[in-house]
Amino acid sequence: MERVEQLYELYKKLILRYFLRLTGNMEEAGELTQETFYQACLSIHRFHQKSSAKTWLYAIARNVYLKNFRKKSKDKWLPFDEYPWPDTKFRAGDPGEQILIQEAREKIAQALLKLPENARTVLILKEYEQLSYEEIAEICGQTINWARVNFFRAKKQLHQIYQELEGDEQA
Repeated sequence: MERVEQLYELYKKLILRYFLRLTGNMEEAGELTQETFYQACLSIHRFHQKSSAKTWLYAIARNVYLKNFRKKSKDKWLPFDEYPWPDTKFRAGDPGEQILIQEAREKIAQALLKLPENARTVLILKEYEQLSYEEIAEICGQTINWARVNFFRAKKQLHQIYQELEGDEQA
């Protein structure tokens, strides 16, 4: 049990951030994070360090997310500037530019939610969590080539959805 507590302290913010980007909802992200570490407690005896603890936890997190997947309500969406990590806070500068950046980030978050689960997961793990293709392949139970191809396709899909959101806004 002590080992899971150590893993929790090391990785709770990463797992919470992963779920927050997947769901756009802080409450749901917190619940899924707790469930992930509960499942880790139940299966710690099966962890034989064939992969890193981080990769193992992301795989559990993905399974927890898939098991609990449900339609998201837009009125529960947490604006990007309220996310609990510093990389989304604005730096001093032109207020007009800050508003444009915030709007673009929110559009990206909305576009991410419209992606199929596999595409969203691969993009989040690669772009936001900075995992390697090897780690993503292991988390998803796929090949490295699958991770690369799906990342490329997901970026293309995200761009298309983002453009559609831009078009809807200008219409």
